[in-house]
Amino acid sequence: MNQQLADMTAAIAKADIAMKASIWEIERLRDDVAMLRKALFELAYVAEENGIYLSNLTRSTQDAIVAMRLGGFK
Repeated sequence: MNQQLADMTAAIAKADIAMKASIWEIERLRDDVAMLRKALFELAYVAEENGIYLSNLTRSTQDAIVAMRLGGFK
C-alpha cells in the first residue's frame, strides 16, 4: 500500500513538473505570436505605403494579413 502511494505521489509530482513546463512553453509561444503579429502588421503597412499591395503577395500571405486585420491571431 505504501509503495502504491509512493508511486502515485511520484507520478503526480512528475505530471506537475510537465504541466508547469507546458504552461511556460505556452506563455512563450503566446509572446512570440504577439511579436510576430505586430511585425506582420508593420510590414504590411510599410509594403502598402511603398506600392507593394496585397495582390502582389502570395495567397497565403494575403489571407494571413486579411485575417490579422479582421482581428485574428490574438
